[in-house]
Amino acid sequence: ATVERGRLVTSVSATGKLAPTNQVTVGSQLSGLVVKVLVDVNDHVSAGQALAEIDPEQLDDQIRQNQAQLAANQAQVAQAQATVAESQAQLARLEEVSRLSGGRVPSKTELQTGRADAQRAVAALKVAQANVVASQATLAQTQTQRARAVIRSPVAGVVLARQVDPGQTVAASF
Repeated sequence: ATVERGRLVTSVSATGKLAPTNQVTVGSQLSGLVVKVLVDVNDHVSAGQALAEIDPEQLDDQIRQNQAQLAANQAQVAQAQATVAESQAQLARLEEVSRLSGGRVPSKTELQTGRADAQRAVAALKVAQANVVASQATLAQTQTQRARAVIRSPVAGVVLARQVDPGQTVAASF
């Protein structure tokens, strides 16, 4: 036979089941209605890529409610600061009158009441400031939940199976 140039092809065959070296099950941290599924079987995905989205309307409503509560608490801080300034000014006037009159006017009871009012105003300011911090924490928690409404790929790879379709309700699970 004559010699010919050609391509050499090597093939390997084996028995058994083909499996990935690293397989990750992806799930939801929230329960809700799936509104979008952005990938399908055999799609290549990168780490952090959005795979699906859970209906965010309820979470968006909670975020707006938490923002309104935060604004109300910040207004209470401003109101408490004004009360502190007013009560401290009133106490300063009482103490000045007492100093000028040699302690005869106002009475000790009025002076004690003025001091107590100033202390209560400072305490109310601290409560209002604590309420702002609590509102900020609640808002941050809700924003974190909102971010979790988008299910993302934890690794780069290929989608092997998809077990959810748009319109389906999922529970917080894998």
